[in-house]
Amino acid sequence: MKEISELLPALDVLIRGLGKHFGESVEFVVHDYKKDFARTIVAISNGNVTKREVGDSGTSIGLKIMHGEEADEGKFGYISQTKDGRYLKSSTIYIKDEQGKILGSLCVNCDITDAMIARNFLNSYVGSGEDEKVEATVYNNVDDLLISLINESINYVGAPVAIMNREQKIDGIRYLNNKGAFKIKNASTIVSKYYDVSRYTIYNYINDGQNLNDTSE
Repeated sequence: MKEISELLPALDVLIRGLGKHFGESVEFVVHDYKKDFARTIVAISNGNVTKREVGDSGTSIGLKIMHGEEADEGKFGYISQTKDGRYLKSSTIYIKDEQGKILGSLCVNCDITDAMIARNFLNSYVGSGEDEKVEATVYNNVDDLLISLINESINYVGAPVAIMNREQKIDGIRYLNNKGAFKIKNASTIVSKYYDVSRYTIYNYINDGQNLNDTSE
């Protein structure tokens, strides 16, 4: 197998069946990582959970996969969050070719918001349990994800862009590169506006001018 499209008819039937079995609070998504990151979703069941559809983008977890930061068979049982604040229990199962290269993924997102509210209510009385760490945020479009990553990079540096020196801007832009932000189409153009530098300067900030993993060319 060399393409997700070879499995897509079977995967589409599978996730639609699973969606009917588990109900509308559990979403099943198939991503094709050979596509532009803004359009990796090629099949989805119960898209009402994250308000996404075929042709929409993935999450920051997908960016890490495309950037080569994820390995093994997948990532299981992590907490993610929708843009409107709903909590999800999520798992990502990698779909690989014969050589072990990740071609795409099958993702499961279960809406646990009501359960989290109930747990927090009980914890306020019994005083136990820790808050779950959110590891991914689900956005309806890739631009929102990029803006979120840019804000993360600014928080990472610890200073507003207006007062950042050259070294701080380098740290912020390298943070974005390490997060896979430049896999997003036109990312360097948007980042250059936020950081008030040219695209050429961004390229120079990363590995002494080595090319970013940017699909905007």
